Amino acid sequence: MSQGHKKIGYRLRRHRHLNGYTIREAAGMVGIGPTRLSQWERNMRKPSIENLIKLAVLYRVLVDELCLDMRQVAVRNLQKRNGQSVRNQELNKPP
Repeated sequence: MSQGHKKIGYRLRRHRHLNGYTIREAAGMVGIGPTRLSQWERNMRKPSIENLIKLAVLYRVLVDELCLDMRQVAVRNLQKRNGQSVRNQELNKPP
């Protein structure tokens, strides 16, 4: 499991806590079971993009705030495969 994937669970949990939701409340509002949300927060599974959007709306943040690290890891992997150098400031620019 990549570092970026590990951080998404932390971010999901953090934003849930910041908004004052229990895991049951947040899961119910998104239309999933609390076990599924718990798995995402503990980095056992990855949420789909549809569910990331629902969570971003619920937590009132941009999807990027929940998964930016996943994007950075994906960009690094692509650049390594293409033999390009990786600069951190480039990773934060939109595609």
